[in-house]
Amino acid sequence: MSRVGEVVGFEMQVARSPGCGDAVGQVASVWEEFLEQNPRGQFQQSLRWGKVKVLDGWSAEVQVWPRPEGIEGGFMMLHKTSRFGRVGFVNKGPVLGEETQTAVAPAIESVCRKARALRLCALVVQPPDQSRIRTEDMVRHGFLAVRVPGVVDATAMCRVEGGRPAIEAQMSRSASQNCRQALRRGVEIFEGGRHDLPVFFDLMLGSCRRQGARPNPGRVEGLEGLWDAFAPDVRLFFARVHGQVVAGLLLIRFGKRCTFWKKGWNERAPETHANALLNFQAMVEAAEWGCDVVDFVAMDRRLAEHWQPGQTMDDELGQSRHAFNLRLGARPVLLPRAQVYVPSRVLRPLVGFLLSRPALARRIEGAIVR
Repeated sequence: MSRVGEVVGFEMQVARSPGCGDAVGQVASVWEEFLEQNPRGQFQQSLRWGKVKVLDGWSAEVQVWPRPEGIEGGFMMLHKTSRFGRVGFVNKGPVLGEETQTAVAPAIESVCRKARALRLCALVVQPPDQSRIRTEDMVRHGFLAVRVPGVVDATAMCRVEGGRPAIEAQMSRSASQNCRQALRRGVEIFEGGRHDLPVFFDLMLGSCRRQGARPNPGRVEGLEGLWDAFAPDVRLFFARVHGQVVAGLLLIRFGKRCTFWKKGWNERAPETHANALLNFQAMVEAAEWGCDVVDFVAMDRRLAEHWQPGQTMDDELGQSRHAFNLRLGARPVLLPRAQVYVPSRVLRPLVGFLLSRPALARRIEGAIVR
């Protein structure tokens, strides 16, 4: 296994094939290009994201399967020591050039082999958002057919190609009215920089407290590490009312997708609808940034499964926090479910039992996917 000098904290393993050179650093750059051009490639498999997670106590290893003209596929595996032992996470992988059945099986087996080589006690794997890798494909390789708590398995996305006119056409009447009211009531949208991350972190903490969620990252240094890793593909926008910052939004661009990764609001000036204007303007900026789609990140899967295009939102969905994104033109998207692989055949039944118990499952989730 060779150390990649320019990617601190990483190891990259290259599955050799005829005609492929040994320049691991070159393979690293090709892996990034492969991800950005692949419809299933996401920033969670990027070396840049791995650098962020290394700062958070994880180790990161990338394995790729080259071919003479490029890469067939690969995956990045994060792993760390937890209270349960050494655990791993393949987030949005493995990523394949073509997801044929003949390619999927060896890819999953390669992931399992890596988990065994690292002596992991458990590994969580969530395939990419547009993957056709099925639960039954993974179960055949020893994965448990149980839900993993804490892993986002539904989201809301909005198409933004066509820019401002197309975005406005998708918005609901109430969202459009809120944006106009925000302008009349003095809301200003401006772009911040790295030096503004402490301000944004305070806004994010406020939102996490209201939602009863643990902030991730838990320190402003985590945001600074992300900024350093992804710049210039990371941007920060704020909403200001009469000189006072009330809301913020952090964006990550990867390929043609813009992810609204983190947001924050201090609950001030709710009558101004500052958040509506902030998100709308960020969508316009994403389109001008060259993105085709905005990912609002996370949605209640049960609500996403019951929503039908063309239907009005029922009371439960309309009163949820997800209604805000849908009124901006977003649509629910179901994502592949994460699965757990336990290398030890003896421990598999026990882990399956623990994951079936909600309280215990949440403790395991905190150890593995944070």
